[in-house]
Amino acid sequence: MTFIFVHILIKYEVQLFSHAAGNGIFRGNHEMLKTILSILFCFASVSAAYAQAASCDSLDAKSLQVAKAAFGQIHGYGCCTDTVESCLNKAAECKSVSFVADEICRLSSKGKKADEIKEIIDLRAKAMAADARIYDIEVKPEHIWGNPDSKVVLSVYLCGRCPYCSRHVPLLIHTLEKTALKDQIAVNLRYFPIKSHDNSTPAALAIEAAAQLGKAWPYLLKSYENFDAFTLNQIHVWAQEIGMDKDAFASQMKDAATRSTVSKSKKEGLVNGVTTTPTFFINGRRIEGKFDVDSIVSILKEELAMQESAAAPDLPEQH
Repeated sequence: MTFIFVHILIKYEVQLFSHAAGNGIFRGNHEMLKTILSILFCFASVSAAYAQAASCDSLDAKSLQVAKAAFGQIHGYGCCTDTVESCLNKAAECKSVSFVADEICRLSSKGKKADEIKEIIDLRAKAMAADARIYDIEVKPEHIWGNPDSKVVLSVYLCGRCPYCSRHVPLLIHTLEKTALKDQIAVNLRYFPIKSHDNSTPAALAIEAAAQLGKAWPYLLKSYENFDAFTLNQIHVWAQEIGMDKDAFASQMKDAATRSTVSKSKKEGLVNGVTTTPTFFINGRRIEGKFDVDSIVSILKEELAMQESAAAPDLPEQH
């Protein structure tokens, strides 16, 4: 309804300009008229699509032009595989394309070029495809942040001494804490200590020891937020600071089962093709490429919407 009104308004404005031109109002200013009409026609061609993408509302002229190009180049997936612009102009709503449209506009606002956006969306489409490979990833309650009963599980292979993880993972969790997703999805901790990172194995053992004492995520975030202060002695200080018993923590770190869990997770990651950290999987499907936190959140929202849609009972046909 909104975009139909916009088209009518644009058509009316174009008629006014044409009438003004015919009466000589723009005589000697043909280039100005040409520019105005070009802008109006450009806006009319994508108004229907933008009406469904909330992120487009605040775009400046330059970003809007990038988004327009991306809408015409990038194809949707799932319920519509035409261009994003074409999909959004169809009568039937396609949820996956609506998420993609919002992401295109968000990335445009961040200064991304159309070809860069296409690469990001193509990788997203690969992860969200119905026929995407589903990897076998262990999920245990003690490794979960969020809702342990959720049907949307974001598994993250990480290294306790990975500098990029120390910035990216806490930012993701703190971002999720500010949204309804905190009670709707699960983030599953997987260990992938990298040899080139000093003390990666003791760091992983400490996280798993904390997990066995019910403090996996509080400890992980504590260690990441104090990343540069890491020492083998500091491991035990952090454990006490978040409420763990010093002796119980030390004992759990030395437990053979703790080392076995870390080793098993590393081997699982290798089988699943993990080579760097953090590496994310959404319900077992690999998310390739370096996505920013907002992109991961968008993917989680899309997956949740898809799961809820699949679980919703079919309404009886009306005659």
